[in-house]
Amino acid sequence: MKKLSLLMLSIMLISFTFAQTYNANFLDGRIMFKLKQEVKANPNELNRIDVNSLSLEEQLSNYPVLEQALQGFGVTKFERPSYFTGKKELMKIYRITFTDFSKIDELVKKLSAIDLIEFAEKEPIYKTGFIPNDTYHSGTNKWYHTLVGSEAAWNISQGSNSIKIAIVDNAVFANHLDLTTFLQRDVADNDNDATPPQDYNADAGWSHGTHCAGLATADINNNLGIASLGGNVELIGVKATPNSGSSGSVYYSYDGVQWACNNGANVVSMSFGSSTSSSSFQNLINAYPNVVFVAAAGNDNNTVLNYPGAYNNVICVGSVDANDTRSFFSSYNGTTPFVDIASPGGYSNGGLLSTVYTAGGNSYAKMGGTSMATPFAAGLVGLMLSVNPAMTPAQITACLISSGVTINQNIGPRIDALAALQCVQAFLTGDPIPAFTGSPTSISEGQTVTFTDNSAGGGNPITNWTWTFSGGTPGSYVGQTPPAITYATAGVYDVTLSVTNSQSTQVLTKTAYINVSLVPYGAWIKQNSGFTTASRGINWISIVNSNIVWATAYDGSGGGANVQQFTKTINGGTTWTPGNINVGNTGLGISMITAFDASTAWLAAYPTTTQTGGIWKTTNGGTTWTRQNTATFNNASSFTNVVHFWDANTGFCQGDPINGEFELYRTTNGGTTWTLVPGANIPNPLAGEYGYTRQIEVVGNDVWFTTNMGRIYHSTDKGLNWVVYQSPLSDFGGTGQSGNLSFKDGTTGLIIDNLGVVYETTNSGANWNTLTTTGSVFVNGLCYVEGTNTVFSTGANPAGSSYSQDGGVTWNIIDTDQHLYVEFTNPSIGWSGWFNQSSTVDGMWKWNNTSSALIADFQGTPSNVCVGSPVQFTDLSSGATPISWSWVFPGGTPSTSSAQNPIVTYAAPGFYTVSLTVDDGNGPTAKIDSAHVEVVSPTSVPSAITGVTVPCENDIETYSVTNVASVSYTWTLPASWTGTSVTSAITATVGATGGNITVTANNACGSSSPSTKAVTICIPVGIDEVKTTGISIYPNPANNIINIENVFNDVNIKNKEITIVDVLGKTVIRSVATNIIHPIDISMLSKGLYFIQINNKTITHKFIKE
Repeated sequence: MKKLSLLMLSIMLISFTFAQTYNANFLDGRIMFKLKQEVKANPNELNRIDVNSLSLEEQLSNYPVLEQALQGFGVTKFERPSYFTGKKELMKIYRITFTDFSKIDELVKKLSAIDLIEFAEKEPIYKTGFIPNDTYHSGTNKWYHTLVGSEAAWNISQGSNSIKIAIVDNAVFANHLDLTTFLQRDVADNDNDATPPQDYNADAGWSHGTHCAGLATADINNNLGIASLGGNVELIGVKATPNSGSSGSVYYSYDGVQWACNNGANVVSMSFGSSTSSSSFQNLINAYPNVVFVAAAGNDNNTVLNYPGAYNNVICVGSVDANDTRSFFSSYNGTTPFVDIASPGGYSNGGLLSTVYTAGGNSYAKMGGTSMATPFAAGLVGLMLSVNPAMTPAQITACLISSGVTINQNIGPRIDALAALQCVQAFLTGDPIPAFTGSPTSISEGQTVTFTDNSAGGGNPITNWTWTFSGGTPGSYVGQTPPAITYATAGVYDVTLSVTNSQSTQVLTKTAYINVSLVPYGAWIKQNSGFTTASRGINWISIVNSNIVWATAYDGSGGGANVQQFTKTINGGTTWTPGNINVGNTGLGISMITAFDASTAWLAAYPTTTQTGGIWKTTNGGTTWTRQNTATFNNASSFTNVVHFWDANTGFCQGDPINGEFELYRTTNGGTTWTLVPGANIPNPLAGEYGYTRQIEVVGNDVWFTTNMGRIYHSTDKGLNWVVYQSPLSDFGGTGQSGNLSFKDGTTGLIIDNLGVVYETTNSGANWNTLTTTGSVFVNGLCYVEGTNTVFSTGANPAGSSYSQDGGVTWNIIDTDQHLYVEFTNPSIGWSGWFNQSSTVDGMWKWNNTSSALIADFQGTPSNVCVGSPVQFTDLSSGATPISWSWVFPGGTPSTSSAQNPIVTYAAPGFYTVSLTVDDGNGPTAKIDSAHVEVVSPTSVPSAITGVTVPCENDIETYSVTNVASVSYTWTLPASWTGTSVTSAITATVGATGGNITVTANNACGSSSPSTKAVTICIPVGIDEVKTTGISIYPNPANNIINIENVFNDVNIKNKEITIVDVLGKTVIRSVATNIIHPIDISMLSKGLYFIQINNKTITHKFIKE
């Protein structure tokens, strides 16, 4: 109840297979329910790692009533699937995933009985329900356009690419050549590729969504394929069936529709359904009142309500054939009407021709069903919005019905495209309708904004566009498409567009539309928190100085682990070293750490059930922790919230009320003795009032802590005497409201609540006023830098950071990355925590002040050095004159230095990071080089030299040794040889004499002893040398063929076998002479010296292979 860390977002992935084992109409092991009251997640524990996901995974343990009800069902996932939509009613919806499928009905009943729950339901699987027909028999392929008068409607409008139609289906091949795609997403397999897993020829069912996409959005007038009724509207393709699922089902329709609505869809077409209604789905539709939803009536030829078509605020579409009779399969209205309009979808002329998925991206086929009628009607809706984008869904529906053709088929009037557009025109007065968008709308000084005209003519063509850009350059523009507009000065600016047609001029001004921030005076540098386990978040930071910082961690994965870990840096964040916190009880929660130096720190630990919390101290850098028992915290109601030390001796800690008083202690000897603050010194708590972990602020001798009643306790004497104030908040850490508190001095402070409202006090918190702010304010972390007007805010959802230099009125955005807790000691020294991916990736941000003209730079000489040898570091900073230097040399001696040009030695080989922080009085700037120095050990003798031992003069030979990194080589060749190299290999031209080849290895430590290879020069044997035997060998040297003559007919040679051996005596060729001239193929031999042996080796001759 008292934990500030209430809820967490998970990045845990759950894998499913899709062979439904319990009920084919519902997802196995998934239930959705809605709470009657909203529960706000603590922003300090949000971790939206996937920007495409709108779901927040939570800890079931934070909902004890639900946790008890769900025991024994094997719950594997507990989430709020719509949390990040920011829509209040959708944020009340929850989804659980569990393993005991057979108990799904029991669990729905159990949840429905809980008073806190508005409804609980199984999550339906919707069916696509169509019959493909790809027989291209006789008949017109555009009968459905002819029936509704598409071509006449296109004389009014051919559609606008500013209108986006989302096809939410099993899959959509968005890269079809006849489709222009705005966005695509696979919500089932969590990627940005909506392509089906199989093409039309393998499984026509997987082309269902692609076929729908073509009917709604296929390009018009492009000399290719077909034309959609929507014409130039653009496609948003959403795949909602996993690759492992059935092509005839849509599994994740809720997530797919939600994603489309959050990513620019004006129209959402849903060609799927079942008789199962879902309150969650109805809530989803209600949450997007500006989106037009169109859905299929179903193909069951009955009056059973088919959802989502039967939901409120959905246009439900039945199917007709070419003669305006209801298609034999189409569902229709009975006692409870639900079908609103009819659209072509039958099998006249073989069905509706549209796009399908094949590898070539240019295939078409015919299909029929209400699944086809629906996107065709959705295309008409897109065409209507192209004429008048300001029309509401209710107006669109009214136009479709009133302009439709009466057919008396119990499925509403059949759509008439021309009449529908004429109905839209009737809403127009003839005046133009100005509309535009800008992107981005929040920028820094000097950046640009691109503006897009979305205006409609209102029945008459627009002839003039006049733009006015307050604060921008250029400040005005005449024409439809202005150039990129540059904003040089921070502020909030209006944009005006005036459009003119033959009837009138209309003006649209978007007030405070462009928010321009100051260019940040610094930037965040990524650092790695060092935790091995991923998704460790940072919930508290204690800065000792610019080099020593401690931080505590929590589980940001959603797994609910109680984390007892910290991380620490002693070199300004160049490296962070994590550590486990052993307090003798793994059940205790770690609230925070307050540190004095790299060795000494205190922590506050709180009980999670019936344990005893308290204060622990370390004097060895966190290796061991010792409980300080005189701060007893052993009452049944004790709950330790915060601890702070001003120096090595003076400290304060606070816990929740016991015996009618807050439990507060003070110490003046480092915690050896803690003294209970008398109850008379503390205003009494209200009934049920308690404090929060980590909710503490300290400036000088002043200290504040906050409560669940929105009250602020304040002491001006390090926690001895207290007063209490009521803040503008009802609760500083509750589910409905929460906030952060920070002061710049003993009187002036700020509160930012969970909605981003900023409050200011100038009397220590006794009174507060609401500030009217401009710019981006984030709600996770807040730090008012002491003694300045500079304030930092950080956020995880929305993600980003910003700062103010006027005490919280004007906020300048820094970035849009995730941030959690933030802490600064001055405007230049600060850190912010976030989530790590691994021990070497992410987790911390360090602030780098760039406001000074000073640019930090340095050089170490030599940068490649032998172990134990000195490296001279030289400050090369420029732009201003430093007055202080702070060097950090991890692994070096010394490890730090404040000298301008220090000398450092390294005892072990490796690459070493060096960092320098310099300050010219305007704040520090830093440079970090992660591999500035390479330290090496003396190198060994090179390996044995490989290469030809008996080369021939003028040969080109290569000799080599095993290569060693960071080593150069010196080669020495015999006299008259030529060749040079500093690598592990040398290519040389052989001279007339032999000798020794030597090589030494060299590095920063010097040269090794040499490796040596002796070589001799071959002596070529020509024909004249063997005439005494009567045997001729030619050519010599030889290349591919060598000829041996007279072996065959020499009567003195009994054995006609010829053997060729290399210089090592290895036989490489055997042959038998069969003619007077006996050729032997030697092309496979390496070049060099070889010996021919004849007559049982009694005759030997040499030859050279070139």
